[in-house]
Amino acid sequence: MMNKVQYIPGEIRQVKAIGSIAMVFVLVSFSMLFATLFMGYAALRTSAPVWPPMGMDNLPMLYPILSTIFIAISSLCWNMFEKTLKLSWVLATLVLGLAFTASQFGLWSELKLHGILAGTGVFASVIYSFTWIHMAHIAVALALLIWPIVWVKKEQVTDIRAVKITSIGKFWHFLGIIWALMFV
Repeated sequence: MMNKVQYIPGEIRQVKAIGSIAMVFVLVSFSMLFATLFMGYAALRTSAPVWPPMGMDNLPMLYPILSTIFIAISSLCWNMFEKTLKLSWVLATLVLGLAFTASQFGLWSELKLHGILAGTGVFASVIYSFTWIHMAHIAVALALLIWPIVWVKKEQVTDIRAVKITSIGKFWHFLGIIWALMFV
């Protein structure tokens, strides 16, 4: 049996508005962080006579391509979860998020095999800065995905929790967009 809490309609609208405003604030803050990274990259790239710098190989692309596929499909799964609230969709999102994480570790291993370490130079520093910061946000998002799993399993998706589910979705999609920009 669903354990719903009753709210007066005006209160629901207020909770939804506060939840939306809070997530917009969070996403704008994170956007500023990533915009700063992208501007730093653009400044380095435009001032460098050759990119990647001499002596540095081009990046291996298998893991970034896999990461892109995993995060894109996970976003589609999350959309299906928001529409249906079926446990299988949120679990698929979580599994694909974990696959994205594994592909990032694969990328870092591959970079290490190519001699591209964080301290190797500006080129490597940019790669690791972007991917480490993005991965930290992915880790937070993966932790957030646990809540909807619990709520759906216990059939306790209330109106307030639906607002949280929407906010988690906005965060997840935001990370997918940031990854797509990084990939390009």
